This record gives sequence, C-alpha cells and structure tokens, in this order.
Amino acid sequence: MYFQRIVSLAPSNTEIVFSLGAGSRLVGVTDYCNYPEEAKLIEKIGGFSTPDIEKILSLSPDLVLGMDFHQKMGIPQKLEEKDIHCLLLSSASLLDAPKNIVQAGKILGCEEKAEEIARELENKIDGILKKAKSATRKVRVCYLCDINCFAWRSCYMSRLIELLGGLNIARDIQEKDRNSLVMKICLQDPEVIICSEGHRESQDLLSFVIKSPLFWKTMAYKMNRIYSLKAELISRPGPRAAKGLETLARFIHPELFKE
Repeated sequence: MYFQRIVSLAPSNTEIVFSLGAGSRLVGVTDYCNYPEEAKLIEKIGGFSTPDIEKILSLSPDLVLGMDFHQKMGIPQKLEEKDIHCLLLSSASLLDAPKNIVQAGKILGCEEKAEEIARELENKIDGILKKAKSATRKVRVCYLCDINCFAWRSCYMSRLIELLGGLNIARDIQEKDRNSLVMKICLQDPEVIICSEGHRESQDLLSFVIKSPLFWKTMAYKMNRIYSLKAELISRPGPRAAKGLETLARFIHPELFKE
C-alpha cells in the first residue's frame, strides 16, 4: 500500500506530486504552493522554512515530502518520532529536478510515470545547456533577487548564469552597503539585467532598476535588455525546471534560442 495522506513542505514538491497524478493525496502544503491552481485550495501548514509541526500532525499524514535543508532544522526527526515517514528531496539546484521526480515517483508508486517525466525533462535541460555551451562569448549578467541582494559567487543562480553562457558580474563583489553596492554593479556595465519577481512581494525590482539613474549608463539599459523573471521558475527543482532554465537562457543569449 502506498502513502495516501501527503504533506508537502516545498512548492517544488507539490508540483512534482501533481505532475505524477497524485495531487488528490495531498492534505497539506506550504503558504507558497501556488501551482497548479488546485494547490491553492489545499490546507496550509506554514512557510517552507517555518512549517507548523502541530498543524502537520493534526492532518494525520503518513508521508511528509521535505527538502534536504529541513534536515538541519530537525523536522524529519520530530515527524519520525510520531511514526510519520519523511522523504527529503534536493534543493541544491534547478538541475536536480529529474532526480527529485524519480525519487518521489518511487515512494508514491508512480515509478513508470516518474521515469518518463524525468527523462523528458532531462533531455530538455541537456538541450538547453548544449545550446548555451555553443555561445562564442560570455555576456555580463546582473541578477537581482532583492534591492539589496544580487547573485553572489556562492549563489546557485551564479552557477546557472555561468552554465548558460553568462558572466555573473557580482561574483566578486562583497560590499553590502546599498548605494556603493549598486554603484559597483553598474560600473561592471551589465549587458543584461534580470529582476527576480516573487522573492519579496512588496518590491518591484523592475521599476527600481528602470528608475534608478545609476543603471541608465549600463549597456543593458541602453539596449533595452532589462527583464523580469518569476523567481518560482528558477528556484523550484520540479517539473517546470526546463521552462525556467530556457527563459533564463533566452535572456542571456537570445540569438541561440530563436524559434
């Protein structure tokens, strides 16, 4: 008998369960689980980094799908003390999506479907990376996830930018002061500026960049290459991973992804 009452502790996990046709088994999801639409109707158990353990227990799940970072928070231990099985998937990179789908498929009894989805997804990801690898030059990219936060060298976004033929211009900048930080970024003259939408609901990063005089002298501003990208597309290692990766790749090297 496979698990019938599932609680998901991450939006990517929720998307994976639905993609496997097991969405009806979800009894609890996070406040951020917004895709597909049906996920919005499921009982909420808190944020993915602040799950309410008592709420989870009240839903009587037989399986909780978490992420590897939940291990450090001690969540699996708390749940297993109550005889609730916990499976942790990888949060390291968007590229872990196929592996996550296969793992979930095994425990949900959807192995064949999971293998099929993962194989198709992996082929799409490999195709995108192969195209990006053919780029003849690195494009200077500025990626903002917050007004005061750019993609640093250690950030997973920095690694994705490099894989897609970009050069993350904030990779060596350590300054945390907002004014000097933005100035240092602009002095690197980014050719592409990508504003992540969704990390902070109250912030409109696209408007911030367009209205800030410091950005007006950049090549990105002059060439109208300032873009907005939904954070969920490139931060969730699930079934939409290829869509997010290709969107990012098109921003960096549009000439390689012409229809």
